[in-house]
Amino acid sequence: MPTVESIAQTKAGLRQLQLISTLTEAEPLDGNGQVGVSALYEEARQRGVPRQSVTSDLEALQDKGWLWFERSPAGIQTVVLKQPGVDAAEEFKALRNDRRRRTLETRQAILSWLYALYVDGEEAAEINSILDTDKGSYFDDPYTPRELARAAEWLVVEGLIRGYPAFGGVLGLPTMTNRGIEVMEAEETTPEPVSRGGDVYNIHNTGAFNWAHHSSNITQSNTLTQGQVEQVERTIGSVRAMLTPQFIGVSEDAAAEGQVIVGQLEEEIRSSAPSSGKVKALLMKLMDLAATGTVQGGVDALSAMMQQGINGIG
Repeated sequence: MPTVESIAQTKAGLRQLQLISTLTEAEPLDGNGQVGVSALYEEARQRGVPRQSVTSDLEALQDKGWLWFERSPAGIQTVVLKQPGVDAAEEFKALRNDRRRRTLETRQAILSWLYALYVDGEEAAEINSILDTDKGSYFDDPYTPRELARAAEWLVVEGLIRGYPAFGGVLGLPTMTNRGIEVMEAEETTPEPVSRGGDVYNIHNTGAFNWAHHSSNITQSNTLTQGQVEQVERTIGSVRAMLTPQFIGVSEDAAAEGQVIVGQLEEEIRSSAPSSGKVKALLMKLMDLAATGTVQGGVDALSAMMQQGINGIG
């Protein structure tokens, strides 16, 4: 069964988790977990969201076994919450309230955002400008200015970004340092504080290696061999054929997102020096999408193929 976290990786899944969470917080109409949904439709109308979008999400939640409803000529009026739905909502709330995880994600979001600006040759006026992008939230819950300020301060101290003090303690004109760029291009996650006693930094990375700073005698290789590239190509073929609503029961959104990631994979393995770290990360994203499928046999088969591809990279 897909986990709440894997479901939250897609736009549709995140939207449905937010919906079930909202329903569990509503005032019940009786002792059987029945709640009204008219407020959901009204809120959607005010936001310009089609009524059918809410109905589709409620239908998806019913398919998951998280709630139950009976249609009337007037449409869906009430739903009955089921225990799996209540459990999913609680798990989602716990995930969003995980302070340690949220802190790490804030730092990573800032690094990813600033690196994208660096690649595009653009600049940001201040650190809070991230709030206007898709990197400005944690599971669709926007970061606060205080969270961004603390994360930016940490990244500055660690030598990953730089900037200038602005009004209210906001970091102005934030940019990547050379070390920050190297960290991102090595496909690393946000590093833990580094040792300042020498020139070798131990940094957490999907491939787990030591990054030697200012060293001319170190050779590092995280590129794929031709044999590994061919194995990834075979895995891509399986994903194209199987990551579909018809084969493993994923949503249309998940299937579309999967095709985008497959395109990124193909672009990477056809590059002059395909990165094993990036390929692994993309395959892991595809595994998370596959986990949202409802045809368990197909999900297991596809996941096994992708895991074999990841293992083949080493």
